[in-house]
Amino acid sequence: MRKILDSCVEWACILLLAIITVDLLLGVFSRYVLERTFVWYDEVARACFIWLVFLGAAAAVKRGAHFGLHMFVELMPPPLKRAALLLTPLTVIVFSAAIAWQGWALMRHGSAQTTAVMAMPVSWIYAAMPVGGALMGFYALMLLFEKPA
Repeated sequence: MRKILDSCVEWACILLLAIITVDLLLGVFSRYVLERTFVWYDEVARACFIWLVFLGAAAAVKRGAHFGLHMFVELMPPPLKRAALLLTPLTVIVFSAAIAWQGWALMRHGSAQTTAVMAMPVSWIYAAMPVGGALMGFYALMLLFEKPA
């Protein structure tokens, strides 16, 4: 089940990046070649980018690729090193829970709003925060139990 989730997150990131690339290329093409601008391209790129950021952050947590002070941790004596290695995923869990919680509140707050051009519910865009926060927390929890502290 976890491999399916991992694949879905990674393929969603790839798909979102492809959509952003094609969308922005269409925007440039329409502006400079057709001398008309597609009015929707900016909203599509922005929504996809927001989702890409949160899903990409979750993928980075899964790989343990987030910022860390590895040089300082390696210099610590073994007991402190174990504590630091345990503290990192715990900190990610706390912050990802806050992101998910506040993202849920923001998503509910934006449920009655729509985007200006495409009339897309803003809550669909805001949903990236609780989904990304939950995925980051899940992956940090997996790191906590998979790696011996």
